[in-house]
Order: sequence, then structure tokens, then C-alpha cells
Amino acid sequence: MTAALILAAVMNNSLRAQYKYFYTGKDYGSESLYNPLYFTLNSGFDIIQYERYDRRLLKQRYGTGFENVARNTFSPFGPIKRYGTWNFVKRELLPLTFTREEAQWVPNYLLHLIGGGMTYAALADWYTVRKTAYPKTMAFINKMFIDFLCEAIENGDYKGDDASITSDMWFFNLGGAILFSSENVQKFFSRKLNLADWSYQPSISIKDFSIQNNGQYFMAKYELPFIRNVYATYFFGMCGMGGLSYKFPGGDAISVSVGARSRDRVVTNPNTNMYKIDLHWDAAIFYDRNNSLLASVFYSVYTQNRLNVNIYPGVIKFGSLSPGFWAFMKRDGKWVVGFSTRLGFGMTL
Repeated sequence: MTAALILAAVMNNSLRAQYKYFYTGKDYGSESLYNPLYFTLNSGFDIIQYERYDRRLLKQRYGTGFENVARNTFSPFGPIKRYGTWNFVKRELLPLTFTREEAQWVPNYLLHLIGGGMTYAALADWYTVRKTAYPKTMAFINKMFIDFLCEAIENGDYKGDDASITSDMWFFNLGGAILFSSENVQKFFSRKLNLADWSYQPSISIKDFSIQNNGQYFMAKYELPFIRNVYATYFFGMCGMGGLSYKFPGGDAISVSVGARSRDRVVTNPNTNMYKIDLHWDAAIFYDRNNSLLASVFYSVYTQNRLNVNIYPGVIKFGSLSPGFWAFMKRDGKWVVGFSTRLGFGMTL
């Protein structure tokens, strides 16, 4: 903890470095929801999108999860040795394997390094806009808590070795915050790749205090050099989908993506918690304004939620109020609906 605070102080070496590349205070779309609670519910509880996880907040094994994450984080060498040092390097750290069973480095780089780094930068921007003292320090502490919570929820009631925790916490979660402390890095991902958080709209069920419609997702767009206003896109989170986007003169854009969604993690070695990913086809359509998502529609055949629709704040208005709305159709044909607010979460029955 002392080392983390020292690192945070170093990263916050100048209050004048107020970049604001990933959060600029937009009052519409997905960016209007950005705040610490929004990132915590989407990222911290991201894994409960898998059907076998319990969505109820009060049923999570927080104590067991935090204890096991702490053990694998602060005593990493034994778990790495039993996992196999070379396995750890080629599966977790370096892009040396490319099968579903072994390429765990893919989500490490995409979600933990790039996505997590962008989350840190967006939080720093959020604290900066609100004139919070030491915005980078606050963002770093906030981000590392979210990462620790994410690992704990993913851990569940498992007790034992998990080398993936070590790679996530020390190399990629921490590395993402350090990487995105650079203004040049933020400028590249924000301006050149148009990276944005296009997560769902998390809501709390008043019936059983469960989280519904949560999950952290990111969109990157690269403008094609030979076709004006047309972008190659990559949407990623618990899925990976490529596609195209067309940007209209006023800043609105329509994007279409097709790819694969992760349905579950299948443990292949219970002694080291080694796993592979079960993938199925997925497709989506997005409508955004100035890179802030206004609406999305997802269709997936084999996952729990077959159809998922999100309409973000700024689209439907009731006087001065403009909540977001969402609905998803489950495999059995039943619908679940809810709404979101700019507090960073909403409600559902």
C-alpha cells in the first residue's frame, strides 16, 4: 500500500497536467455517465456477465475473494512457480501463443493495459473537471480499488494459486495506469484511435439488490486514409468485434460490428485456476455523437441475453430530465427493462 501511494504521488507530479482527453463533461451519451461509481459497477463486477456468477451484491464472496487476490498479489512467486514460469511468460505476459487455451495475454493487453489505462485517464479527467485536489492520485487509488474488486469478484469462493492475478495486478493494471499517465499516449489513443468507454448502463434491482445490464466495453476507431469519414472499428470487452463506422458532418456516427463474445470461462487446471474461453458469434449496431455513445443494439445467439438494447441520456427527454433506458431479452424470451441516471447507475425491478 505504501509503495502504491508513493507511485501515485509520482504519477501526480504536476497539477498543471490537466489533459482531459477522455472526459470533457458532455451531458449526453455514455460520457455523461462517467463517474467512479459507473466504472466500479461496470468494471469491478464485469465478470458477473457470465451466467454461473451470482448477480446479487450481497451474495458475493468478498472476504474469500479479497483474501485470495491479496495472497496471489503480494506473494506471487510460489503461484508462478507452480503454474510454470515459462507458461506464465508465454500465456500471460508475451504474445507467444495464439490458441484459446493459452492466449491469456490478449485480454491482458486489451482490457487491463489499454482499457484499464483509459479508465485511469478518464477518472483523472473526471476529478480534474471537478477541481478535486490531486486528481491523478485520486484516480490511481480509485482505479486500483476497482481492479482489486474485479479480481475478487472473479475469484469468487476459490482458494489457491492464480498466476493470472499476479500478471493482471502487477504488470497490466499497474502498467496501464503508468502508460496512460503520458499525455502523448492519451493523445494518441484519444485523437488517433478515438478510444472511448462504451459500457452498458448498470442498474440495481430493487427486488433482490442485484446488478443488471452491467459490463465494461471500449470502442476504438481509426479513420481510413482512402475513404473520408469512414473508420475501421474494434469493439472490445467481454467480446471482440470488428466493423466499420461512418461519421456524418455534424459529428453523429453509425457503426456496425461483428465478432465473437465470451460466453464462459472453462477451468482446465483446478490446481492453478488455468482456463480457456468459450466463444460464440455476436453482432451490434451503434449510434454515437462526438464519440459519446447514444444507443446500441446487440444480438447474440448463445449467450444469456439474446438481444440487448441501450439508449443513453440525451436521446429521450422529459423537460429538463433525460434518463437512459435499457432492455434485454433473455434466451427464454422474457424481457428485463430498466433506466439509468447521470449518477452512474439506474434501477430495475
